[in-house]
Parts: sequence; C-alpha cells; structure tokens
Amino acid sequence: MLIHAFDPVDFMTCNNLALKPLIMSPSCIALVDEGVGVSHVRVEDLNFASIQEAEFRSAVTPRTATFMKGFMLSREMTITDGYGSRRGWLGEEKDRLIKIYETELLMEEVRRRVAPEAPSRLGCIWVAEDGPHGRALLQEMFSGSRHIVSVAIEQKINLFKADASFYDQLFETGDPTAAERYWRGEALSSKWELLLDGAIRVTKDDELQVLLQDCRDAGHCLPMKK
Repeated sequence: MLIHAFDPVDFMTCNNLALKPLIMSPSCIALVDEGVGVSHVRVEDLNFASIQEAEFRSAVTPRTATFMKGFMLSREMTITDGYGSRRGWLGEEKDRLIKIYETELLMEEVRRRVAPEAPSRLGCIWVAEDGPHGRALLQEMFSGSRHIVSVAIEQKINLFKADASFYDQLFETGDPTAAERYWRGEALSSKWELLLDGAIRVTKDDELQVLLQDCRDAGHCLPMKK
C-alpha cells in the first residue's frame, strides 16, 4: 500500500479532490485540462537556465512552489499574496527556503547528467510505501499540517524509486556525489521515496471526507461533486 502527504491549505489540490479523488502531476493535468495542456512544457524539456530562473510553463507542484519561493528570496524579490499584501520570511526560515532552492537546482542538474530518463523532482508527486519508515519520511519532508492518506497509482507516465537519505546528505553537505548516488538508485538508509509523474487516487473514503472537511476549514469554497 502507498501513502501520500496531502496539504489542505493548497486550494487547487482541494478543488481537484472535490471533483474527483485524484492528485495529478503537471504532465497528467495537461492531458485532461485543455487550458493547461495548450501551454504545458515538461520540466524535463525546459532548458536548465529556465529552471535556474524558476521559469516554469505548466501547473506547479507544492515542491516547485517552495523552490520558487527560495529562488525569489535568493534574489531579494518581493513576494505578495493574492491580495497584494507583502509576505516575508526571515532568519532560519528564509535560509531554509533558499537552501531548498539551491539543493533542488543541483539535484536537477545532476539528474540531467546521470538519469535523464527519470522524472524531475520539480515535476512529480511524491508517494511512499506505507509503514513506519514511509510515514516518517513524509513527515520529515513536509510540514506537520499535512495529512498522510492511503493512495493507489491511477496513472503512471514515469516512476523512479530513490533513497531520500542522499537528498538529506546533499542538503547538509552540498556534496554532488550524494545527488549522483540518489539518481543511480543506490541505497544508504533505505528511506525510499517514489517520484511519480502521473496520478494517484485516495483509496479510503473516510480519509477523503476528512481531507475535504479540512479543506473547507482552511477557508476553501469547494465545488459540489456531480
């Protein structure tokens, strides 16, 4: 059984779940949404300079949104919310976001050299195998506000299994050898994560209903399922 960490603050994910219990990667969304599909360019097909400047041409995953925040903070850009109010991150949180941007950028650079057929971390959704190690992995990767739910793969465009311990090592040391071993699929501490370009389905209705209620509690006005 597989699990996924769901963020009830993310409006688009909540909106999609209300219509159909699926969470999709940008490439998968582009296959079913004409508005996205007409301008969609896979992360894997962008030139590296575009990624370095956070110039994406499709729907954006939560991880990519974090990457973009780190990019803007690294350039001392002003970040505003949907109401035009300025948002700011200071101290350790600002440093953490910039470090995520730098680490993911290096991961993408190494992926293109070592495993060009693997899905980009900036264009996929994350799943893990259910169990203590998988749940700990998702809890470490994402904030405590996320809910871990049971999922099944509904559509698979591409899939890659990697040991997240190498990402942690790269984040701490900046040693590109860790990224190379990650993309070779080697094992370090067996903190396995699955990078999926595709779609996953929430398999348990009770978990789905809790998620949708959490979305409403977060202030999202959700469409009624037809």
